[in-house]
Order: sequence, then structure tokens, then C-alpha cells
Amino acid sequence: MRLMAGRLTPRIASAVALLLIMSMRRPADASDASCNGADACCPSRITHSSTRHTVAVGAIVMGMSSVNERAGTWDADFYLYEEWSPAENFAPQTEVVNEVERHSTQSEQIALRDGLCIRSHRIHSTLRTPYNLHTFPFDHQQLAIELSDDEFTIGELVYQEPASAIGFDDAARATLSGWRLDSELEFSRESRLFRWERGSPAYDYAAFRFEIRRHVAFHIIKYFLPLFLIVALAFSVFWIDSDDLGAALTIGVTSLLAVIALQFAEASALPEVAYLTLADRVYVVCYVAIALAVFETIYTNSLARRGDKARALRVDRRCRMIFPAVAFVALVASVLRAFTE
Repeated sequence: MRLMAGRLTPRIASAVALLLIMSMRRPADASDASCNGADACCPSRITHSSTRHTVAVGAIVMGMSSVNERAGTWDADFYLYEEWSPAENFAPQTEVVNEVERHSTQSEQIALRDGLCIRSHRIHSTLRTPYNLHTFPFDHQQLAIELSDDEFTIGELVYQEPASAIGFDDAARATLSGWRLDSELEFSRESRLFRWERGSPAYDYAAFRFEIRRHVAFHIIKYFLPLFLIVALAFSVFWIDSDDLGAALTIGVTSLLAVIALQFAEASALPEVAYLTLADRVYVVCYVAIALAVFETIYTNSLARRGDKARALRVDRRCRMIFPAVAFVALVASVLRAFTE
């Protein structure tokens, strides 16, 4: 045991000495450079100055996936490019502003070419975006990759227009399930204050934006077509004898439950928004139409039980034309209202 203790003592002493040396190192500074490449592009320490530097950024989107309306996110796979003129103690510290989670960063390269520092790396991350669902499922959404520098203010760094590189990889256009690209990638920049910090200066922001449009065929075939067939079936109560209240009520109530089930299935992937979507408006019209059809059958049955069956038949005949016409007008008005909000 003593022999073993003698062998371990030098190792323990070395470990303690190493820990002491590490603890004496100064804490990490936010101004330290965090890049690997040519010395002119990657200074050992980053400092602030009155010089304004211009940085050109670019983005090539390689893939898009997981558009999640409920979470307000989407996944992007893209190359990010940065170009700037070498300067003493300067290297941009670009961050993806609307990033929720970084899944991976690959192929980071920094080189000095033709007098310019060029940095490129491939990023796969989940990005945040607001979704406008007023016209769901006939909606289109704007997705964006937003960039800024968390180290330099507008007086020290601005983004160059136009972008150094911009576009979609050919394979990227087929990666977005349930959606199709509705525009090309567009670049914009603006400066704004970080207003949550008192006395904060303005920072420059760059954004790559594009629009996507939802494939509506799925919703039309899976939801709207069955919905309209259910409503048409509910209107069949106007052809049922007014004395047969049980059959009419069975059709009406079953149709109403079927519409409720369809709406729950279609809305299950959507967030709880504070407004009515286009789909919600269509379902409301169908609810009201079916409910009124049920009330009409109760009324005509009441007329028949009082011996006024001829009047009940006249009401049924009028409703065969009035109900579909009014329902159609209400549907058109609801759709137009959704597109104008």
C-alpha cells in the first residue's frame, strides 16, 4: 500500500499543479477572437475603434424542412458567407438572430483571397418566424435568415448591399414537404436599436427572405370535399317526410358531429391563434347551415303534427333552394373577408 501511495503521489501533485495554473489564467474575454485562419483575418484580440468596417454576407440555402406553425419555427440548412477587408484587431462576430437551436456547423473555412478575408461555413439550425394564418389553408408564409453582429455597433460595422452570394441549391426546392417556393431569395438590411437595453446603440441587421405557399390540394381533398358532401347530405332532410322526425334528426346530428371531427383533425397542427382562419370561417358557416336545417325539420314536423302538412311541404320545397344558395353566398363572403384582413 505504501509503495502504491508513493507512485500515486507525483501524479496527484502534477494534477494539482495543473489545476492551479488553469485557475490563474484570466477569464475569457468577449473580445477575444474565435476564428482560425490567416493572421490578417483572425487577430489574437478584437478591439473597438471609430473605424466603420463593411462586411458582405451571402447565403445559399441547401435545404428546408419542418415548417411548424404550432411552434413558429422551421429548419434551414444553408451556407453562410462573410467577406471583409483585413483590419487590425477586427473580425466580424456574426450571429443568426432568429436562431432557436443550432444543430450543427460544418466546413468552416477562413482564407485571404484577393485582399479580402472570406469565411464560409455550413449551418443547420432551427429558426424562428411569425406565421400569419388568416387565410389558412390557402396561405403563404415568409421565412427569413436574420443576421447581426453581437460585438460591433452601427458605427463600427455595416452590411454591404447587394449580398455577396444569394440563392437556392437546385435540390433545396424539393425538400420542403407540403409547401412550394413562391419567390426567390431576397436580401435586405436595416439598422435598429436593441430597445430592451437602456442606452443601447443601434446595430446593423441583414436578412435573407423568401416566400412559400402551402399546397392546397391535400386540404381540399382530405377536408373540404368531405365537408361539402356532409353539408349536402344534411340538406337531404328537406326531402324527408315531415312526419319522420327521427330520420331527419339522425341525419342532421350525425352530419354535425362529422363536421366537428373534421375540424379537429385539420386544426390539430395549428397554434391557438386569437383570430379566425379561413378554414374556421368555412366550418362556422357549415355548422350554422346544418343547425338551421335541423331546426327547420323540427318546425315542419310541428306543422305536420298540427295538421298543416301542406304548409310543411311548401317550407321544405323553398328550403331546398334557399339553404344551398344562402350557404354558398356566406362561404364566398367568409373567404373574401379572410383575404382582406
